[in-house]
Amino acid sequence: MKRKIDFNNRATDQVAFHNMMNEKDEEKRKEKKNKRRNNIISFFFILVMIGTLNFISSISRFDNAKVMDKAFKQSIILGLSLVIFILMCSKKFGGLFNKSVRGPLFRFTFLVGSSILFIVVALGPSSIFPTVNGGKGWIRLGSLSLQIPELLKVPFVVSIAGIFARGKDTNEKISYKKNFWTAFIYTGTFFLLITFALKDMGTAIHYVMIAGFMLFLSDIPNRWLYPFFFGGILFSPVLLSLAAKLTSGYKQHRIKVYLEGILHNNYDRVDAYQIYQSLIAFGTGGIFGKGIGNGVQKYNYIPEVETDFAIANLAEETGFVGMFIVLFLFFTLFVLIMNIAGKSKNYFYKYLVSGIAGYIITQVIINIGVAIGLIPVFGIPLPFISAGGSSILALSLSMGYIIYINNNHTTD
Repeated sequence: MKRKIDFNNRATDQVAFHNMMNEKDEEKRKEKKNKRRNNIISFFFILVMIGTLNFISSISRFDNAKVMDKAFKQSIILGLSLVIFILMCSKKFGGLFNKSVRGPLFRFTFLVGSSILFIVVALGPSSIFPTVNGGKGWIRLGSLSLQIPELLKVPFVVSIAGIFARGKDTNEKISYKKNFWTAFIYTGTFFLLITFALKDMGTAIHYVMIAGFMLFLSDIPNRWLYPFFFGGILFSPVLLSLAAKLTSGYKQHRIKVYLEGILHNNYDRVDAYQIYQSLIAFGTGGIFGKGIGNGVQKYNYIPEVETDFAIANLAEETGFVGMFIVLFLFFTLFVLIMNIAGKSKNYFYKYLVSGIAGYIITQVIINIGVAIGLIPVFGIPLPFISAGGSSILALSLSMGYIIYINNNHTTD
């Protein structure tokens, strides 16, 4: 009888020991998740704070009434973005959003709905859907204007992630060729509609870059990817020329000015005015910059200095050191997000999180490339730093979604 009691006690002790070890493992996993979450939130808010300081400096050139008006609008956007971010981080709201965007029904509905919306925006009255810098795609809501294609980038990433993950999380036999062509047609539809209906080739190219980034992270064999990659490089000048001819004269002029600058190093002070002044801002910033608020290019030398060319003002006022810090922050944030992608429990979240990382880093590359004359002027904002509602709203949604996935759908 005594042996039996001892045996039972040993069994109970073993169960208690295993439970204790499981609890410790769970605590370690939670600590790792919390550390990743805190790092993401820290870098997110640091970049937004830098953007806010740069915005305040950029609008200081205006009179007090206009400064207050712009500051009030930006405050509304930042407040709304914070609410969206907090809601997306929560298990309840984030989980509800997560359930609603998964599956083929969402992908089909999003594609059809976006196509109809783009056509309505293109043909709608200019009082509601204004033309900005030769492109459509904007909707005016009172005193605020939002860029619709910018807001749709996150659901686009979700859709492409769902396409590439088909069959992998459910053990269904779906050919990678089918996934490839589905993603190709899906992305091509957005590219054509945004380029020709909305006349916004820069945003359309960004959609393609996002899909391309996700494509190279998918399990589609390299023998399929390399021909498209090198073929795209070879035929990109032809495609750009064709797209330019079929779009507005404003876009054609931008590409012509870009080619003149990149091929002949001739940045005309009239036609290439923005790039010319942006390069001056970068050059005069020196090592440490002129100091926050002390830049001169914002005084009507660079149009869109608080939006698309925000990086030029930042370069002038913070110099090489400031640019190094900003690029370091972006690169580190990219690595942190990709780390969460690697820890994701299934392929859908892996592709989704890596797609958001690609969405952010490709936008950084385009914006800075434009500012230093390596890429034609396309009107793509710098994430977290450029002023404007559409970009920060979409980015806040994506960052909150990443936090939700990190907290609920990662292994450790």
